[in-house]
Amino acid sequence: MSVEHFRHENMIPGPAAGAVRDIWKTEDGVLLCYGTDANSVLEAIDDRFAPGCIYIKSLTAGSSIVYNNIGTKASPDFDVMTIT
Repeated sequence: MSVEHFRHENMIPGPAAGAVRDIWKTEDGVLLCYGTDANSVLEAIDDRFAPGCIYIKSLTAGSSIVYNNIGTKASPDFDVMTIT
């Protein structure tokens, strides 16, 4: 069995952060996304984000905030993820 090696220099980068962009989506909804919008913008969108969806808010200051959808797909509720 041959093994294919992935060459990172050939990667096509995703679009820059801006409006919310999906990274990973299933039949249950978006599971991973990123952008510069406030989490309240995501909470206003019904039937898109799966429960447990992770949103990475990219900030111009060089840091990011990670949110987790603790709500449902019909009624998302994104809270800041913390490590304890």
